[in-house]
Amino acid sequence: MSLSEIIKNLLSGLPNTLFILVTSFIISSVIGLFVMWLSLQKDKISKAIAKIYTGLSRGTPPLLVLLLSYYEFPRLLGFVGIDANDWSKNFFAIFGLAIGFGGYMGELFRSAYNDIDDSQFDAAYAVGMNKRDVLKVIIIPQMFTIALPNIQTMFLSFLKASSLVYVIGIADMYRNATTLANVSQGVYQLKIFIVLGLLYWVITLVFEFLFNLYIKKHNYS
Repeated sequence: MSLSEIIKNLLSGLPNTLFILVTSFIISSVIGLFVMWLSLQKDKISKAIAKIYTGLSRGTPPLLVLLLSYYEFPRLLGFVGIDANDWSKNFFAIFGLAIGFGGYMGELFRSAYNDIDDSQFDAAYAVGMNKRDVLKVIIIPQMFTIALPNIQTMFLSFLKASSLVYVIGIADMYRNATTLANVSQGVYQLKIFIVLGLLYWVITLVFEFLFNLYIKKHNYS
């Protein structure tokens, strides 16, 4: 089996890998922002919900969350009359990854928010700005600036975790690699997985370059 054949076969799963990666990361970020908002509320119930979810998210293996998402979530939906048996596997993969990492994203955003000096709120209120405008114009942009290095690290963690979706039968790069290794009866297994590792490394370098380019373009330190 030639190197070009292996690369071509593995790259056929790249679109699925990137789709699951980007979509799950965006949804997880939205969940993280909501969890951050809950954790910053004054009432104990909101704080407790954020704390419990964050603890479960950070303490549960991503593989387990994926399996629960694929095998058990449709059963839960069935109890309320929703038939999810024909839903795309990609949906459950994205849902599992987003839920599994939502706690990490919440802590990431909360930490960045807490690093912002409270005096900026007072200064903005002093010139007549309301809370909504203060958050939109001053606080949230700063929060993302502070969090950007950690966002980059988390995104690359998502990239590696996305390879777990092969366990529910999604044809991503990792799934294609295992299928190719089985077809060759293990003869080219080492070669196949070395190529797979190098491909993930190259993709990581590409995303690191894009993040660094964005940081440099916007003059973030």
